[in-house]
Amino acid sequence: MRNKPLRWQIYLCLALSFLLPNLVSADDAEIKSGEQKAMVCTACHGISKSNNPEWPNLSQQSKKYLIEQLHAFKDGVRKNALMNSQAMGLSDQDIIDLASYYNSVPAEKLNIEASEDVIALGQNIYRGGIQDRGVPACISCHGPKGLGIDRSGYPKISGQNSAYLLSRLKNYKEGYDNRKSMGANYSIMSGISFKLSNAEIKALSEYLQGLY
Repeated sequence: MRNKPLRWQIYLCLALSFLLPNLVSADDAEIKSGEQKAMVCTACHGISKSNNPEWPNLSQQSKKYLIEQLHAFKDGVRKNALMNSQAMGLSDQDIIDLASYYNSVPAEKLNIEASEDVIALGQNIYRGGIQDRGVPACISCHGPKGLGIDRSGYPKISGQNSAYLLSRLKNYKEGYDNRKSMGANYSIMSGISFKLSNAEIKALSEYLQGLY
């Protein structure tokens, strides 16, 4: 009788040893499948960085964020002629696989290119916000290194091309009147961007390009 608990512990360990490889291989299978499916995506987005500074880098991006955005493109909530047509034919599993793959790719570091005063302005807004205008510090949602919060769907914004970030932040600002129809996260970013000047948006974009 004394050996019975030990025997059950051994059985449990053996059972888990058969189950755990399957759990690990599921993620690996998604990444491997996503790598094959991403061959079309790499024409624009590359692997570790995009082939055009006006297109986003997807490497190391939040899996949840990528899944949400691909569904938004697929459903026509987020408008982009090229991405809408590309996402239209994706299944739910395709989207998961693509997001898993790009999330697994290490990001390539970009260099800071703007002047010191521009970078200082961007850094101040990112870390401290603008209190008298009700602009919160970006760091509160995107983290000290701009890596975002995956469980909340807040994206990695560090190491993005400044040209893409500039375009995206201006899109948030210009979409202020329609922000509520675009989803909760878009609405938050639209409300924040609306309070920023174009010079401040430019400064944030330049600072984030070199944030790591």
